[in-house]
Amino acid sequence: MALDGAPDEAIDLLNPAFMADPGPGYARLHRVDPVTRVRLRPGLNPWLVCGYDEAMEVLSDPLFSVDPASTGDSVRDAIAVGRAEEKTALLGRHLLSVDPPDHTRMRRLMSRALTARRMRALEGPIGGFADALLDKLVNLADGGYEFDVLGDYALPLAVEVICELIGIPAADRPRFQEWGALLVRSELQDDAAFDGAADGMAGYFVPLLAARREEPTDDLVSALVSAHGEEQLDDYELISLVYQLFFAGHESSAYLICNAVLRLLRHPDERAALAAEPALVDRLIEEVLRVDGPVKVPTWRFPLRDTELGGRKVRAGEPVLILLGAAGRDPKRFPDPDRFDSGRTGRQHLAFSHGIHHCMGAAVGRTEGRVAVGRLFARFPGLELAVPAESLRWRDNLMMRGVCELPVRVAG
Repeated sequence: MALDGAPDEAIDLLNPAFMADPGPGYARLHRVDPVTRVRLRPGLNPWLVCGYDEAMEVLSDPLFSVDPASTGDSVRDAIAVGRAEEKTALLGRHLLSVDPPDHTRMRRLMSRALTARRMRALEGPIGGFADALLDKLVNLADGGYEFDVLGDYALPLAVEVICELIGIPAADRPRFQEWGALLVRSELQDDAAFDGAADGMAGYFVPLLAARREEPTDDLVSALVSAHGEEQLDDYELISLVYQLFFAGHESSAYLICNAVLRLLRHPDERAALAAEPALVDRLIEEVLRVDGPVKVPTWRFPLRDTELGGRKVRAGEPVLILLGAAGRDPKRFPDPDRFDSGRTGRQHLAFSHGIHHCMGAAVGRTEGRVAVGRLFARFPGLELAVPAESLRWRDNLMMRGVCELPVRVAG
């Protein structure tokens, strides 16, 4: 057990073995302490929260700020040298980087834009996008044809859905497909390529916002720019909000789909049950979210004053990370936590976070997962992994959990 305030050198969140199979690491964390300090890089030794109750406390308590101004310059500098997902809190002003009252203003406006009607209306297009992608794969298949579930299906589907939600014209979506693929594969690219994609996307939104002010349509951007009075956002806030929505939304949805597909490929019993009763896909997606959710760690938290968390003394401004995957496997909350069982009921996971920062796109993400996974296996009932599962490469990434590619074979 690490001493109070001393980083636990034995816990390496970016170790390839941990990323490929985090279960043993989560179990060790639960045996050691629900709150422990870890070393990520020089100058960055965050508190890591793995217990379910402790995670709920941090996610619910306004004492824990998401505003990077709540910590010191040295911590912000150390975060800034990490991967793009790590420094989300440092990029613009959006729902993941501001506290109330600004967060309240933004979230209220987003709630009015993400209406239940708009969410329900996406189910038809999601199915259409999935079928179109599957048609291409079927037309190319010839016996033992192989394809990449991430690059050929999950990622382009997720980009189409988020573009549909935001209101990106169909003619412009190929650009977003390129940007989306680059952002997801950021560690395989150089910083200049990543920054170029981010700048290109932000630059695209400037004239889009102006166009929607002049001629509103029935999309999210039009709803956001139409706000007046105290809810009105300036262009910097609007661009940050829409960019963050795309960046976080398409990536997490693509990984949810791939993580679910991989689980089914590795669990023939669950796959057989789904084939016999397709309606089970809803419960299956919930169990994937608990065990293998696409978001390992949500945005950084910084306590506004000294506090105690899980028996540890946490100083004001010290960075705190919530390991959602570990909270989902807390044996105090989930019996036999490593067992994948879509029959679990009555146990709420935290895959979409909790409190005021609960993911506003959770309903869309669930729908994408359900539709994409169900239709993939309905179209390809003999789908199988094209490589040994242990050879899959996982993202070298602190915040997200997903494969770099998921090669599969269509049995002839």
